[in-house]
Amino acid sequence: MSEFYTTGKLQWRCSPRGSKFKLNEYFQELQEQFLSSTSYHVNTKGDVTWAVRKYLAFLESQGHHDLVNISIKDIQAFLIYCSRHLKGGSLLNVRGYIKNFHIYLQKTGLYSLDCEKIFSQPIVRETKIFPYITYDELNKVLNQIDRSLKIGKRNFAIITLAMHTGLRAVDIVNLKLRDIDWKTGEIHIVQQKTQKVLSLPLTHAVGEAIKDYIIHGRPNSGSEYVFLRTNAPYQNLSNGVSIANIFNDYQKKAGIARKPFDGKGFHSIRRAIGRNMAVAEIPITTIAQVLGHGDIESAKQYISLDSIHLKECALDFNGIEVGDGVLPK
Repeated sequence: MSEFYTTGKLQWRCSPRGSKFKLNEYFQELQEQFLSSTSYHVNTKGDVTWAVRKYLAFLESQGHHDLVNISIKDIQAFLIYCSRHLKGGSLLNVRGYIKNFHIYLQKTGLYSLDCEKIFSQPIVRETKIFPYITYDELNKVLNQIDRSLKIGKRNFAIITLAMHTGLRAVDIVNLKLRDIDWKTGEIHIVQQKTQKVLSLPLTHAVGEAIKDYIIHGRPNSGSEYVFLRTNAPYQNLSNGVSIANIFNDYQKKAGIARKPFDGKGFHSIRRAIGRNMAVAEIPITTIAQVLGHGDIESAKQYISLDSIHLKECALDFNGIEVGDGVLPK
């Protein structure tokens, strides 16, 4: 309570657990030097730390206490070891982090063996195609919002912004007043996930929704953020989960049935936009740019949602011989 009275915030804290991968002094220092040389996002840095510690601890378990006698076979043995208990996606990530670690070692002259070949071996990553929310369902959600209320004006502006731009929830939470250029009709942000600059047009619908909220719904506050809490202290929303919860509440009111992990939460708005762009035959490179993907591969998922054009790729049965037990029609 003292913290809330003094700062207006309640921050959850827990003591970090020590890693189960114990390292000798040399490997510990080596890991710290590598991490200090990187620019990973804070959320990714924890995964990188875990992977590198896991790798170095494995080398120690194989009798290596430094890098002097590390061979390609040791790296291969580590990847095989990981493949026995990690899924394809996790294995792919671990390999990527270890590859970057070895690139660092080569650049600093700590390790000279060429490992490019082993780090280039393909790893099959299982990908799940999540469904997308339809625009009919989105309109039902919007119809549940009471725009006569200040909170309704805010939530309507948030969902309208997502529908027209595909911005991630975390980027909407962190949207600042200065990010909106009203004169040129553009939105300019630095994405939280990729740390890359993204510029998007401020459409009429989005501009009107945000303007209505700022003028008639936003609390009188000196905060630099666009979307604020409706109750004091008037601060920005805590994180992207808060927006997801708001969206889920309106879905329930609209009678839209949800199941755990059905992929039809707030993030599905991005998939709907990507899918509709693919149906409209907009190049995948453009889709990636509009939705702010750091890698074009991430945008290819929308092609899988384009059932209209995928049907054109289907083959008929002409030329396929009828086998035993199958009667031709």
